[in-house]
Amino acid sequence: MRRSSILFYFLGTVGLAGLLGGCGSGGGGASPGTGVASGSAAASGIITGFGSVFVNGKKFETSKASFIVDDQPGSQNDLKLGMMVEVRGSFSGNDRSASSVRQKDAVEGLVQLVAADGLSLVVLGQLVQLDSSTRIDDSIDSTLPKENRDIRKLIAGTDSVEVNGFIKPDGVIQATFIEKKAVGTVTPEVRGFVNNHNDGAKTFQIGNLTVDYKTANIGDMPNPAGNSWNGLLIEAKGTNFTPGPNVQTQGTLVATMVEPENPAVGDSDEFEIEGFVKQVLGPGDFFIGNTHVQTTSATEFRGGMIDEIVLGTKLSAEGRLTNGVLTAKEVKFEDSVKLEGNIAEINLVSKTFTITGLPGVTVSVNSQTELKANGGNTIIDLNDLLVGDHVRVRSRVGGSTSVLATRVEQRSAGDDVDLQGPVQAPSNPTLTILGVAVDTSGIADANFKGLDDGTIGRAAFFNAVKVGTLVKMNGRLSGSVVTWREAELEDGR
Repeated sequence: MRRSSILFYFLGTVGLAGLLGGCGSGGGGASPGTGVASGSAAASGIITGFGSVFVNGKKFETSKASFIVDDQPGSQNDLKLGMMVEVRGSFSGNDRSASSVRQKDAVEGLVQLVAADGLSLVVLGQLVQLDSSTRIDDSIDSTLPKENRDIRKLIAGTDSVEVNGFIKPDGVIQATFIEKKAVGTVTPEVRGFVNNHNDGAKTFQIGNLTVDYKTANIGDMPNPAGNSWNGLLIEAKGTNFTPGPNVQTQGTLVATMVEPENPAVGDSDEFEIEGFVKQVLGPGDFFIGNTHVQTTSATEFRGGMIDEIVLGTKLSAEGRLTNGVLTAKEVKFEDSVKLEGNIAEINLVSKTFTITGLPGVTVSVNSQTELKANGGNTIIDLNDLLVGDHVRVRSRVGGSTSVLATRVEQRSAGDDVDLQGPVQAPSNPTLTILGVAVDTSGIADANFKGLDDGTIGRAAFFNAVKVGTLVKMNGRLSGSVVTWREAELEDGR
């Protein structure tokens, strides 16, 4: 983990001072990281645990909270792991208490298509993708344990579902939770980015869905003149959905309400949001959904660096929210496993490849992997990569020696090799990461780094490393052998 040392030119000295000096919310103060003991707290993300409610891994006591689930008053018993929620409340020290919890789905409506491989479906004109972390409710398949449940039990054109998940910049929904809805309980609704807005016709598109808002309540939306809504993240609800000419992917929703999708939390001393980067304005200045995030020289980056904040990166950001701007105390990269090196082998059948110098590590690529070319090249799939290409991979652990790539970036030719991941076995001078036995005996004492990028030496480094500790190794390739040159502790919390 490193701290950014950049004071961003686009803020300017006066702008930065104004931003930091004017970010009070009028409550009890800032988050614990700023030295104030209490204040307002809020979060937007997925439910990761119960015993109260954990959002993005943080516990909120809920004994005095109200709940809104499916836009109706509910209780904590109506919530399930993987659901998306917005929480409002307060903190005192390290304790957080919720005053309200609101569940928010990404799309609810008719299933139009279920992919033959069970990894995606189309709901209300929206492409929904699944991965190994997607939770499938027993309303879809109660005969199998949750890790083996299959969306291919759904019947396209008949069944309706509710999908909770993150919305990517291209409008694809990365599902975190899917449940089947009973007949008569479905309210067609969708959250997504507006395209092809035409105020003359009173229509726009979200994915392959056309939204007709002639009779909708749009009171909170900006002036609709021309195509001014294009790019906005909004929510549209209606009562009448009609499949389009291609009944598997298209359709029209007659909307009763259209409203901007902003965190309904107001200013907050401590606020955390998780999602995909929608827009980058400059180094450390970006949007997650409609939330504007700005970093400062004091921002801590966990699991990645400031120059890795690009369109489509999945992040969580935590800090103070004032007037819609989140001044980040911490930015965490959600996919913290990173590899870099030259491609050794490509298997087009299994959609995998390996990297020279990292024996045994298999990188899997699927339809959700972002592929980025170097220079004027075009990369659509693995067919466009060659053995010997130098690549940088961001991924998450798939198994003891395998990773699931979220991003593969083709780079200029080089002999650098990076291996970042959780340690499986530490035994000085060897670290095992993703099954690779890394011999650190050739690394100079000055090249063992701590969380602040400062030198800590071999003894302190190995004292700090435990099973599960996130470590980044950097080396140089000679033939098929890596000479490791630097070891650095990373904070993937």
